[in-house]
Amino acid sequence: MVGKNKIVVFILFSVMQTNILFAQSKIKLIDKSSSEVIYLAHVKFTNIKTNEVKWAISDVQGVVINPFHDSTKVEISYTGYEKKTQLLAPNEVLTIKLETASFGLNELVVTANFIPVELKESVYDVKTISEEKIASKGAPSLREVLNTELNFRTNNGHVNETSINLNGLSGNHVKIMVDGVPVEGRLSGNIDLSQLNLNEIEKIEVIDGPTSVAYGTNALAGTINLITKKNQLNNFSFNLKSYYESVGQYNISGNVGFKIKENQFKISGGRNFFDGFANPDTSRFKTWKPREQYFGSFLYYRRIKHLKLSYILDAFTETMTSRGERRAPYYITAFDTYYNTQRLTNKLLLNGRISPNYFIDLTLSHAYFNRTRNIYFKDLTTLKQTITDSDSDQDTTVFNNYLFRGVFTQKNDSIKLNYSIGTELKRDDVFAQRVIDKNQWLGDYALFATLDYKPIKAITIKPAVRYAYNTRYQAPIVPSLNLLLDVNDNLQFKTSYAKGFRAPDLKELYLEFHYNATINLWGNTNLIAENSDHFNFSAHFHKKINNHQIQFTPKVYYSKINNLISLVQTSDVDWTYQNVDFLTTRGTSFLMEYRYKKINLNVGYNFYGNYNSMFDQQNFKNKFFYTNDVNSSVALKLDSLNLSFNLNYKYTGLIRNNYLTEQKDIKESYIGDYHTFDFSLTKLLFNKKLSTTLGVKNIFDVKEVLMVGDVFGVSNQSNATSLNVLWGRSYFVSLNYNF
Repeated sequence: MVGKNKIVVFILFSVMQTNILFAQSKIKLIDKSSSEVIYLAHVKFTNIKTNEVKWAISDVQGVVINPFHDSTKVEISYTGYEKKTQLLAPNEVLTIKLETASFGLNELVVTANFIPVELKESVYDVKTISEEKIASKGAPSLREVLNTELNFRTNNGHVNETSINLNGLSGNHVKIMVDGVPVEGRLSGNIDLSQLNLNEIEKIEVIDGPTSVAYGTNALAGTINLITKKNQLNNFSFNLKSYYESVGQYNISGNVGFKIKENQFKISGGRNFFDGFANPDTSRFKTWKPREQYFGSFLYYRRIKHLKLSYILDAFTETMTSRGERRAPYYITAFDTYYNTQRLTNKLLLNGRISPNYFIDLTLSHAYFNRTRNIYFKDLTTLKQTITDSDSDQDTTVFNNYLFRGVFTQKNDSIKLNYSIGTELKRDDVFAQRVIDKNQWLGDYALFATLDYKPIKAITIKPAVRYAYNTRYQAPIVPSLNLLLDVNDNLQFKTSYAKGFRAPDLKELYLEFHYNATINLWGNTNLIAENSDHFNFSAHFHKKINNHQIQFTPKVYYSKINNLISLVQTSDVDWTYQNVDFLTTRGTSFLMEYRYKKINLNVGYNFYGNYNSMFDQQNFKNKFFYTNDVNSSVALKLDSLNLSFNLNYKYTGLIRNNYLTEQKDIKESYIGDYHTFDFSLTKLLFNKKLSTTLGVKNIFDVKEVLMVGDVFGVSNQSNATSLNVLWGRSYFVSLNYNF
């Protein structure tokens, strides 16, 4: 009898537990327009009775179980959607429909914040370029993405590196990163943007203005952070991309990914080939040099509770061929130059939440860069080639960068004061024929901290400071102060002061190059870091009325770079790097975005000027030189047809400046203006597994513009009379298959 009673009690207890389990409240999250489930949304549960807080993430069915059995306040946030708050009763089961965010204001950004922060809550002006926008442009490299963006200018330098200019400041003042890891290997101060392919890029985040507190040197003009794809939903994924452009580009790439329990693996690779372009076309010499690139990567990804662990190995190799003109008098010989570049990057990333109010962001990386230049004498009748005897014709440069960055952040929305503290330990090594003793290194060891103070809900005050010890020069103390005024849901103001700096690089410190009997180039170990003062003010107004949405973003900025590092002639045959000048930029920009249902219209205008103190001389009146950019785009989606259209227009204004002639006279230089116009359409096929994009770039067929003299920030031959900006009108088709 006693045994039977025990069995009955056990059955009753099991039934009660089952009822409690199935009666526990839960929510299901779906997209309001498509009814698709939303995976990995962040959900904050607050117990109404006890105020206890717990976090959860929606599963692959979009379901989240309420950890409490009482009435609960539910707060839902997910990239690209409006934030939602809901009361959940005990035992209640709800389906919650999330709406797409207005202008991406609820989109999460991480650059310089080190934790995901909603765009409207970030004190930094962060611009995001989405994967969808990259695809619509038919842009296989970073150069082609930025070329049509407001505030950016790109040009093809004299060693065929693609240089960049942001708000009037040149490439060595712009920080370029992938997943927060700096890209190494600057040529003439520039990262070659054509070497940064976008096959595994999820989005690009751009910050105007210095982020030197967070990222150290080179981040004076702004920061560009490419963020790679890491998480995948399905147990198996396969992707294949092909790209053809009529100018002579043939690209193919693919990846395969799979999940084993909580572990995710992805292997990707591809080949980009560019046949070169010349204006006018010739059989040998190409203005835009032929390139052949091979690249591959391996990704391991795992979620450990609320932490994300990633290991990424990226490998890249490129051969660029510069075929010389046929030599007189018989035109049967020529000099050909081959540039070979290898990049290898290892990254170990660990970031996320370690408790409800504390986060970590850890980065450990090694970046390797090797570039060789070899010049050959070629017999065009036999095709035999021999390497030249001159030592100055052959060159090898090797960079190694070792980086550790660790950031600990407190973020508790219920208190007024939060903070971040971090450290960055970095070592740079260079091996090159043109540096003293062929091998040099420097170390930079920094501490930085940020406070996030909210005296009232509408105001955020964010002071920050960075202190560093450098083994080769005196690193400056770098402070910044950002203010955010959130007037209401429709209006925000942001203002900031930031100190930036650019450290002298190893070649500027240790260069030793004897070009010929009349030119010697020397580094200078007494150089000090450039430093800048940057002020920025912007307003953000956005309004939604029924299906109409509009946003205005006016902005003004001012920047002064002190101790500008320049190459100065010190004798008839000697040139050396010195801190001699200052450079001032100031300007204003205005952005407007309008959305109506599936129509998206953007218009932007940027007006800015430069002042270079090297021309402050007697009997000469120095001045600011102003220029402007305009861009606009129209996007239209026809969901019923799985079809979208994109139009992009940009006007790049005339740039003026002063320059010194060989006779030391001051003359005015300029680069001509030009207009570009692009069109593309994208069609989704086979249940959206295949995406096809067709388009035409540079409809106005712009190739080069007039150029007189030297212009700051432009890498080109000093005697050039024109600047190659684009390679003319071209047509492209892109196929993207996902399984």
